[in-house]
Amino acid sequence: MAIIQLISDFQSGSYKIGLLHSQLLNTLKGVDIIDISHDLRLQNIVEASFVLKQLQNPENQGMVSIVRIGSNFRSIIYQHKNNWYIFPDNGLISLVFELNKNDVFYTFENEHLADVVKRLLQNDLGKLTKINDIVLKTQKKPMVHEHMVVCERIFTDPHGNCYFNLTKDLFEENFEKGRFNAKIQYIRDANFYEIYQDYNDVDQGVALLMFSKTGFLKLAINQGNASQLFRIKEDTKITIQKI
Repeated sequence: MAIIQLISDFQSGSYKIGLLHSQLLNTLKGVDIIDISHDLRLQNIVEASFVLKQLQNPENQGMVSIVRIGSNFRSIIYQHKNNWYIFPDNGLISLVFELNKNDVFYTFENEHLADVVKRLLQNDLGKLTKINDIVLKTQKKPMVHEHMVVCERIFTDPHGNCYFNLTKDLFEENFEKGRFNAKIQYIRDANFYEIYQDYNDVDQGVALLMFSKTGFLKLAINQGNASQLFRIKEDTKITIQKI
């Protein structure tokens, strides 16, 4: 059974979600449609790129991921490890994948999305148009100094867990266990000296830092909402210093 994944900023309850389902199911037979998320902030490609990076799609499955973030953008079709992705041409693709000059991109005009997906599943690229002039953006990376790293919030989930653009590999390159102090921007008397493995490593209501399964720094509270408690905003930063 073919799998189609949907990600958008339509927001839960929008008629657009049902309309997209209807269009796909009326054209495609024997497909499984998975709604990954429709609650991304409007036109927020940083959040969208984070969600896409969490998808651990099996290679060579021929899956199709449809991403709708923003409006009035042409669509870009891109194949990665034999899975297909349909992005808006707003720079999102360059925040998700490390592109190179040999990559091939397609677009389509005057054709229904469902018909395009059907042909992708059949590996029929005949009516697609190759393009080279796609929008590219540079992903915001942590600021690394000699004794300090500054990272920025990139996503907040519905439970108030906040994710930052610091990876576990970069953290371990710069800091030793128990020899750092992490502080949240504008929040006094909230210091973190340890990275935990699990929520239950701290008492209920206690804040902690940990790394997500895909390796991003996460600020959380055991049975609490870190985003609300610490008033985390879209560009809130965490500063980590060696001690």
